[in-house]
Amino acid sequence: MAIKGSPDLSVMLTTALVFGSIAGLLYGLFMITGTDVSIMGMLAFSIVLLGIQWYIGPTIVRWTSGAKEIALQQAPELHATVERIAKKSGVPKPKLYLVNSQIPNAFAFGRGKNDAGIAVHAGLLQKLNKKEVEAVIAHEMGHIKHNDVIIMTIASVIPVLLYYITIMILSKDDDRPNPVTAWIGGIAVQFLGQLMILWLSRQREYYADAHSARIMGEPMPLASALTKITYNIPANTGNSSLNTLYVAEHGFVSESVVRALSMNDSKALLSAVESEKDSPFEIIGTHPSLKKRLKSLLS
Repeated sequence: MAIKGSPDLSVMLTTALVFGSIAGLLYGLFMITGTDVSIMGMLAFSIVLLGIQWYIGPTIVRWTSGAKEIALQQAPELHATVERIAKKSGVPKPKLYLVNSQIPNAFAFGRGKNDAGIAVHAGLLQKLNKKEVEAVIAHEMGHIKHNDVIIMTIASVIPVLLYYITIMILSKDDDRPNPVTAWIGGIAVQFLGQLMILWLSRQREYYADAHSARIMGEPMPLASALTKITYNIPANTGNSSLNTLYVAEHGFVSESVVRALSMNDSKALLSAVESEKDSPFEIIGTHPSLKKRLKSLLS
């Protein structure tokens, strides 16, 4: 059975509309009050917002995902796996969390290598075998090792800066500011900024995949895990606000790929993947398509 679906474009459009509307309102406020705000002032404000986001981010992630920390005595084998992979990866052992969800997935979060956590969904432990679970944990450990959470947090300020800069450019040397122009400009640069963030997110996934393959000594466990996870994630379910953190998101998995996976043959799986069509929606996805990830892993 194949699973089809497309990314939720409405989330991006809604965000762009919200920030564009804020840009228009601020532009109108500048016009009424005659306020002259410098780019440096906007930059300083953005850095403050970034610091707040970085500090409270882990708390928000735990709250929105429902992740609960797993004590050592509750899952000694899983803790031992995380400790072993962390040692191989050269990072401190992160805290281990469980999300009570049947959707197979996992994610890493935190403020840095010394304050990191890995959360696994109950569905991941139930639907994947031991080696596949280890490969997923190694993937998430790659995100921690590469400081991806910090990188993406810093990068997330780009859309904010873009729309601030747009406001300043549109209001420069203009005695009759036009809030409508600022609104349209704010929407455009916000959408562009989000595309940049999504591109960066997709590149970080390739690095984490490669890290997992190195730690596991072979790419097949992660390739198998990614296929099973993508296959078992229903469309329009789960917490879309955490998509960037997850190991994979909903996507298309054909019957030929599923059959090749059951053979446990990397060459057969790569051959099946090669015949798949490229996704036209990847540009607005938080992760590369399954086809591209498997080709990168298995080639």
